[in-house]
Amino acid sequence: MSSAQTSDATDLHAVVVGGVAFGDRSRVVRLLTGAHGCIPLWVPNASKQKALWHPMASLEVSDLKPRKGQGLWNARECRRADKQLQLRRDPARSAVAFFLAEVLACSLEEGAPAPEVHALAVHALGWLEDEPKIPWIHVKFMAHLVDALGMMPLLPEDPTWRMDVNTGEFVPQEHAPKTALDQAVVAGMRQIPGMEFAQLDTLNWSLDMRKALVLGAHRHIQSQLGKTRELKSYDVLEALFA
Repeated sequence: MSSAQTSDATDLHAVVVGGVAFGDRSRVVRLLTGAHGCIPLWVPNASKQKALWHPMASLEVSDLKPRKGQGLWNARECRRADKQLQLRRDPARSAVAFFLAEVLACSLEEGAPAPEVHALAVHALGWLEDEPKIPWIHVKFMAHLVDALGMMPLLPEDPTWRMDVNTGEFVPQEHAPKTALDQAVVAGMRQIPGMEFAQLDTLNWSLDMRKALVLGAHRHIQSQLGKTRELKSYDVLEALFA
């Protein structure tokens, strides 16, 4: 995919995972890069290129450097690495992109290199543009993200035990909290990263099982990172794909 490549030694690929307006024209854009992880980019004239800053925008960034003593980064130029026409035109794909960007933004520490997660984000850019099974994109992404972060749980010998997402450990069913995951969901989470989209329907999963994986994986990641951020964008996906 073209977005994974750079055209010059001073260029690198980045994915937009968030941002906030700063005044009338400026913006702090949160970018995901492989070498630097998530970083806040100061864009002084963001209104001139406002079409670039949508969630999961694929960018090439030139001369990315930290600003001295301000915790922000500067870049000489940001330009679109891919046209992303389907993503920008299709409301369902845009909603999934918003969700993926939110998950990435709250799952990574600022400034910590994240080559595996960036590589996953590049794959997700292709899914968002070309994959016809749109309701499965965020489900598959969450399984891949748990794997990329090195947090994939191992299944216990007892098939009745459930996974407590707050601790990442399996417990007897009678001691499991309401948010615990059934082993069928965890087994699917382990299996999905090795499956193509065309194979996912063979799982015969209900919408409730997909929801359990998505929200359970997020809570598992947050717990392992010592965070408690809840997702704001999932309800839109649930309404879209019900």
